[in-house]
Amino acid sequence: MSRRLGLLLLVVGACHRPANVSLPVGAEGMSLLGAPLRPPALPEGPVRAADSALARSPNDPELLLAAAGARATAWRFREAIALYSRGVTQFPNDARFLRFRGHRYLTVRQFEDGRRDLDRAAVMDSTNFDVVYHQGLAHYLLGHYDRAADAYAKCLAFASNDALRDREAQGAYRAGYRSCMRIATDPEARVSMTDWAWRANARAGRTAEANRLLGTIAESMTVTTNRSYYENLLMYKGKRTADEVLQWARSDSVRFSTSGYAVAAWLVMRGDSTRGWALMDEIARGPHWNGFGAIGAEVDLVRRRR
Repeated sequence: MSRRLGLLLLVVGACHRPANVSLPVGAEGMSLLGAPLRPPALPEGPVRAADSALARSPNDPELLLAAAGARATAWRFREAIALYSRGVTQFPNDARFLRFRGHRYLTVRQFEDGRRDLDRAAVMDSTNFDVVYHQGLAHYLLGHYDRAADAYAKCLAFASNDALRDREAQGAYRAGYRSCMRIATDPEARVSMTDWAWRANARAGRTAEANRLLGTIAESMTVTTNRSYYENLLMYKGKRTADEVLQWARSDSVRFSTSGYAVAAWLVMRGDSTRGWALMDEIARGPHWNGFGAIGAEVDLVRRRR
């Protein structure tokens, strides 16, 4: 099953939008299918407030992160990248600027730039859940399924390290920091990483490891924020049908992007390619172009066409 999909998607080189591509006015990037990626109209207040605070303390890394984050929340990703770049220069030992810039490079389809940042961030902060989560995504989107699976495996393995987990429980990490050790006690973190880890392993031909990951997912888990990932995993386990997951997901466009992509990939893996690719196309053309489900669908569609 995984070998079939891996062969189907294998190409020389990887999908990547170069940094110097000329963009239409008002576009944050171009989709891999050739459509301009335009932000919705969102309130300017949070950006102005963050800028005002940063102007008063321009050497405060937290305020610089907040100003960049306010822009990312407003889908102004190019401006966010510029501020994260300022942070990379100003605070070279703070992996957060590489982590966030890498994430936003992925958003605007500059996958190799994102991969480079996230690999660097992972060297600096190897137990950071958010760094590894996005590092794995960068490699997945580039078609480096083995490397994505390896990154996720390291983070998931940290969760069983008692000494490191005790440090987390004792508050050894800074406020807002999510470590890989949290996976052991936080079902929300576990299902989000396990969903992408399962896909990476399946596409890398690591069927045994993909099945082992499903053994860590129980129907009794309490998951709310990341329910889409959880429903995906239950589908892989045979506890949900593709139709059940889709029916649940279609009530919300963000949820549909996440679970719809999982269902589409699952259908293609199982040989229902006509339905799977039609669903990929629907997801890739949806409104939430900043979501990884939509980006993943674009990547798969372009690889298929090649």
